[in-house]
Amino acid sequence: MKTLGNFIKWFLYITVGILIVCGINYKLAGVESVPVDLFGMILLSAFATTLITVIILPKEEDGKLRSGVKFLLHYIMLCVIMCFLGCWFGWMHFEAAGVAMMAIDVALVYLFSFLAHYIIDIRQADAINKVLQEKYGDEEV
Repeated sequence: MKTLGNFIKWFLYITVGILIVCGINYKLAGVESVPVDLFGMILLSAFATTLITVIILPKEEDGKLRSGVKFLLHYIMLCVIMCFLGCWFGWMHFEAAGVAMMAIDVALVYLFSFLAHYIIDIRQADAINKVLQEKYGDEEV
């Protein structure tokens, strides 16, 4: 059940990140309205990248080196998946500039998703600590 909860949480973070990046890209391109099909494409992209995220992201027990390798592998896999989906959806052409732009877009979604994850987890940890402090006071927990 924890895995399903993790999947849903990351799916929401990633979907919002992709929406933000797509919105920025469309605005910079001067597009005034987006095709309805875009939302299905975003959901499919978010699903595929969330699946990889839940499988590959480092666990708490992973050391620094293993975590670093997993983060790098995770980012590369996200870029590969998004380049494939980007070509399939017509978001990009498979050429150096298209791949570079997709790598930047993936990095931005990565940033937004992990920022949301960090902010929400910090708030949850603070709330848990506050409840523990109220319940146990200065005792060691």
